[in-house]
Amino acid sequence: MGIQRLSILLALSCSLLGAAASARAEDATAASFDGEIDRWVFSGALEVGGFGHTAKGNVSSTNLNGPRVSPININAGDQPGTLVVQPADSRQEVTSALVGGDFEIMSPRVADVPTHPRFFLDANVSAVLTNDVGLARDADPGEMALPDPLNATQIAGERVIVGRGTKTTVQHQGPQLHAGLGAAFTFDFNDQRIRIKPSFVYSRIIMDIDSVANRAVRLNNNNGGTNPPRTFENTYRTIELSDNIREVYHGIGPALEVEYETKNRIGPFAITLFAKGHGSHLLGDLKTRFEKTNPDPTTSGETVFWKYSQDRWVWRVSTGIRFRLVPKRKR
Repeated sequence: MGIQRLSILLALSCSLLGAAASARAEDATAASFDGEIDRWVFSGALEVGGFGHTAKGNVSSTNLNGPRVSPININAGDQPGTLVVQPADSRQEVTSALVGGDFEIMSPRVADVPTHPRFFLDANVSAVLTNDVGLARDADPGEMALPDPLNATQIAGERVIVGRGTKTTVQHQGPQLHAGLGAAFTFDFNDQRIRIKPSFVYSRIIMDIDSVANRAVRLNNNNGGTNPPRTFENTYRTIELSDNIREVYHGIGPALEVEYETKNRIGPFAITLFAKGHGSHLLGDLKTRFEKTNPDPTTSGETVFWKYSQDRWVWRVSTGIRFRLVPKRKR
């Protein structure tokens, strides 16, 4: 789900609110909303949405310093040049679905003016539903082996080895935390009520970042046969490097929520529907760097470098249903 799809989700949420706003109230006596604008109101909400941003990854390396067959055979698939890995970079969208809960406390109105301005505090805790995203990827790093099938007289070049390659994998982790302070402005249209709620939000976002580089360096021209039979181990030496880290990002930014009063109730709870959009500007250093060196002492520092660059702005859109504790007053 890309950022464009997140925008579509917000548009659909707004359509939902618009449809709800056109519905007739089931309880005509609720038109006064039980004077809730003059109360402290506590509420909880069930919320679903999406979260996304773009990010960049790149990989580079030193030269090979250990043994290698000479001359190399580009036609057979040997890696050109003398670098441990080929340089690569890419920028991609990193997105996730969110499912969570929102908790809010809203003050009574602070001024007797048409929009009945009020203050509110809210906190959101969301689980993350996501897949990992590969950046700066070359081939499919994994367990290395000779390709199958392989002719006994065929030279298997370095770039046809199964399991070779490089990539940086990123994945959102939960829970995400968002806490906001804002103002609510109420608009009544006949017997319909809508609140517009701008706020300023703090966000805490977790990201797992994993990097891997697998390289098979060909050592000889063994084309099979029985002297000795060709195996992966007697034809190649391997460079297998990896690292990982969990980054926690902190950000601040604006949010805007539109909330519609349905005038339906479940016991003491008034039911509202809402849609929300939120942008967060992340703080601090957003570049994560890895560096790993081949531990074989005979290779004189064959090293791979990875870098992950997190974009400064991240975006969240959501929709949900809120349960506001507004007991009916005795008449």
